[in-house]
Amino acid sequence: MILITGAAGYIGSKLVHFFLDQDIPIRAIDNFRVHPMPKMTGATIHKMDVTVRDDVKEMVKGVDTIIHLGAISDVSQCETHADEAIQVNLLSMQYLMSEATKAGVRKVIFPSSFAVYDPHSERITEQTRLKPVTFYGHMKKWAEELLLAEQAKGTLDVVIFRQSNVYGKGWVSKTTVIENFCRSLLNNQPITIYGSGQQTRNFIHLDDVAWAYYRALSPSVQGVYNLGGEETYSIFDLAHLVNQVGQESIGRSVPIIRKHPQPIEEKKTHFTTLDRQKLKSLFRNRKMKSVKTGIHEYLREST
Repeated sequence: MILITGAAGYIGSKLVHFFLDQDIPIRAIDNFRVHPMPKMTGATIHKMDVTVRDDVKEMVKGVDTIIHLGAISDVSQCETHADEAIQVNLLSMQYLMSEATKAGVRKVIFPSSFAVYDPHSERITEQTRLKPVTFYGHMKKWAEELLLAEQAKGTLDVVIFRQSNVYGKGWVSKTTVIENFCRSLLNNQPITIYGSGQQTRNFIHLDDVAWAYYRALSPSVQGVYNLGGEETYSIFDLAHLVNQVGQESIGRSVPIIRKHPQPIEEKKTHFTTLDRQKLKSLFRNRKMKSVKTGIHEYLREST
């Protein structure tokens, strides 16, 4: 039995659907504070809360693996609601690990983030120095440390996915830069870039993320993985790519405008290279979806 927390969220709802298609038994839970129950045929998501210890005791019964997606993932919300963020993003982890070891759970799979890295790192590997600059990034780092300490005791196997920017159409909408640019194009409105547009982002499609979590169920898969895609773009180049795909798929492009300053101060990332050797061993011969293909699919499915 696989426990999926945060099952009504962007990645969680995708995994629920993906695992059901694979006939993998799951227990899906969410507190529905952020997302309502997605409309998915044959899927049931139970209302439970990872910050309530009695709920945690109940949800881990008979579970072999936990995929712990329940979290506050909005960076600015973590800053403005720090107490709640600590409770949801860290205290819940402690509850889950404590109750999981008592219940005989074998493995925990956890989504971390590139936010744990120094944003000035030009090349990122799994061994790159951890130097978060946001409260969100610090919480991800602390959660990793909790998990790795538990693994060192020999009580739990752990898989940590340090995820880059996940995009793609799912059961639940998520405000990503690619989705924002595509929506502007579909609405025939200018694409707006805040700041210089030179900050770089790595992108991975939601379908590839789901595959990685599926592969992580294997007992042989353990440790830290950078879960990123094969392509890294500046925001400016990404806007031009969306326009290029727009011309090819719906015969439309829109103006690109810049606004200064950015509405929320954001540390710029400068990396140009992501070492994917370890991830390749996880994906084996599976080919990742290109950003261009993902944008084509998003526009096609939205028209």
